Amino acid sequence: MSHYGPLLGVALIGCAHPKSASVMESIDIADFHAFASGVTWSYRDDGIVEDAPEDDELLRTRYVGGALDFRRGARWADAETTAEVAFYLTDDEFGITDWDLGPYSGSQRLPLTSTTPADGQTIKASGWSCVTNRKIEVETYYGFFPDVIQFECEGNAGPAGSWTFAKDTGLVSYVGDEYDLSLVAPW
Repeated sequence: MSHYGPLLGVALIGCAHPKSASVMESIDIADFHAFASGVTWSYRDDGIVEDAPEDDELLRTRYVGGALDFRRGARWADAETTAEVAFYLTDDEFGITDWDLGPYSGSQRLPLTSTTPADGQTIKASGWSCVTNRKIEVETYYGFFPDVIQFECEGNAGPAGSWTFAKDTGLVSYVGDEYDLSLVAPW
């Protein structure tokens, strides 16, 4: 039986559990906001996701001068601004500064996240708090988005709710208590 001892030792070493190192996901908010001059999107704000929207009910949206300019109608150039949300991006933060979005309007520097957000991260300002969520998937009228970053914001300082950005697409939805946006097309 003594000649099996070394063999048993080798077998036990070979069966040891592998060690794993947890790697933090490293993302950059620039990969998700998609803000660049001339970029356009179409949204709906009627809360319906299953049926095709009427062309004149769409919110045609462009990124202009640091803000999303939403205009209802068949063509952005012919329509008047219906809603607007201005964003800021510093070396450390990404957030909103001005908004006129359905029943919500105001002007205050409110952070959504850091420029390198992490799942579960919380960022706070006076009367405002946002938690980053990466472990979700989102569906809009346009489609299914498996790689998103969502900010669950609460407080009375600004438009509380869920702000969801998809990688390489931008804002795909905003859901608040009294107003919501859903992406219809990223053009």
